[in-house]
Amino acid sequence: MNIRVRRIGQTVLAVLGAALVTGLVVGGAARLLMRGVVLLLDQDGGFSLGGTVGIVVVFAVLAVPAAATAAAPRAVRTGGRWVSVGVIGGGMAVNGLIDARTALLLADDDQVARIAALAVAFGALAVAYGRLAQYLALRLAGLPRSAPSAPAPGPDGDAGNPKPDQAAREADAPAPTGRRG
Repeated sequence: MNIRVRRIGQTVLAVLGAALVTGLVVGGAARLLMRGVVLLLDQDGGFSLGGTVGIVVVFAVLAVPAAATAAAPRAVRTGGRWVSVGVIGGGMAVNGLIDARTALLLADDDQVARIAALAVAFGALAVAYGRLAQYLALRLAGLPRSAPSAPAPGPDGDAGNPKPDQAAREADAPAPTGRRG
C-alpha cells in the first residue's frame, strides 16, 4: 500500500477517534454537570439513555472541525478549535440561560453561588473541548504535540536564521556556566 494513502487513512481514523473520545468525555462531563444542576435544585431529574447518547453524539460530531485541523498551520488550527468551541459553547449558553432562568427563580439564596459555579464549569468545559479534540487527534495520529510552524522572516528576509558569520561566532563562544558576577 502506498505510504501516502496509509498516512491519510491513519489521519482520518485519528480525527474520527479523537472526535469520538472527545464526545464521550466532554458529553459525559456535560451530562454530569446537568445532573448537578438538577440535584442542586431538588428537581425530578430523570435522564434517559437516549438523551445521554444524543448528547455524546452531538459533542462527537461537533468535535470534528477541531480534530481535523489539529495538524494544520497555527491560524487554521486555532480557527478550527474555536469553531468547535463557539458552536458547542453557544449551544451550552443558550440552553444554560433558558434553564438558569428557571433555576434562579427556584433557587434559595444559598444555592445561587453553587449554580454560578456550575455555570463557570460549563464554560470551562466548552473551552477545553476544542483543545482536547486537537490534542487527541495529534496523539492518535502519532504527530508531535504542536504542528511545526515556519519561523518568521528576519529583517533580511532570511526566515529568522542567523547570518553565517554570526552563527560561527556563537558556536565559538564559551558555554554559560550558570554563575553570575
